[in-house]
Amino acid sequence: MAIQQSFQRIRKLIGQDRGLAVLLPEAERLRDLNLRLARALPAAVTRACRVVAVVNGEARISCDSGAAASRLRSQATTAARALSSDTCPVDRLKVRVEAAWSRPDRPEKRGLGRGALNAWDDLDRTLPESELKSAVESLLRHHRQDR
Repeated sequence: MAIQQSFQRIRKLIGQDRGLAVLLPEAERLRDLNLRLARALPAAVTRACRVVAVVNGEARISCDSGAAASRLRSQATTAARALSSDTCPVDRLKVRVEAAWSRPDRPEKRGLGRGALNAWDDLDRTLPESELKSAVESLLRHHRQDR
């Protein structure tokens, strides 16, 4: 439901600009194709794949991994049947792996807080010379460089 509301808001914004308004029918068609694909295939496959175009009966689909592409290819008949309609027949798929499109940026790693660093300092002072003490000192050096 949230996707539908977001799409409606975007549609309203785009519709206000005549240059962008011509893109709305294609965006709606692609959204519909992706929804039909999602209903026909397992969720794990559809989360990793996106219909990006349909040209001359060929649905072009981008997948974020080789595993998703392989599963989609194994279910190509089912997918083509689900994507096909009277106005837009689909009889084959062209599946490409484009791993970068779906990977979110890595979140920035947060360092240890002041309390945690103090606790590690306390532990470091109580440890005898050993590999563990060296590891704790290395950890402390690493986290202090971030600050």
